[in-house]
Amino acid sequence: MNISEAMTPDPACCTRGDSVQAAAIIMRELSVGVVPVIDSDDSQKLVGVVTDRDLCMDVVAEGKNPADTKVGDCMTTELITCHPNDDIEQVAHMMQQNQIRRVPVVDDDFHLKGIVSMADIVLCGDLPSEEIDETMRDISEPTFEEFQHLCALDAISIEEQK
Repeated sequence: MNISEAMTPDPACCTRGDSVQAAAIIMRELSVGVVPVIDSDDSQKLVGVVTDRDLCMDVVAEGKNPADTKVGDCMTTELITCHPNDDIEQVAHMMQQNQIRRVPVVDDDFHLKGIVSMADIVLCGDLPSEEIDETMRDISEPTFEEFQHLCALDAISIEEQK
């Protein structure tokens, strides 16, 4: 099965110049955790994504004003993408290897065609349950940096209890 059969076509998106507040409103209204960032409404060329985590870590935690902060100031530009004709198993493996749950779908010129989530892949029913389990386990496994951070938090907590 191809990704085009599982993806959400023509997802809501924003541009680098939009406020992060506008991106957050899209996330809230559509109940999504990622919004693709395009260069313009006309070309639909993908230039990044902005996630709820980007907004939390780069805007809220830094005390920035969401209405004044631009998406381009906090978006992720290192992208993992796929094409509409890519095989679902191949994309699930890509998600597993890169520990991501959502992948923008682009054409050969990087024009945004859709977005596919792990949930979309699971719901299509084309993957064996063992592969879904393994993929979800690997996606959810903390990175080394997250593990170090958790260990540091545990050490702080132990010190506070003394």
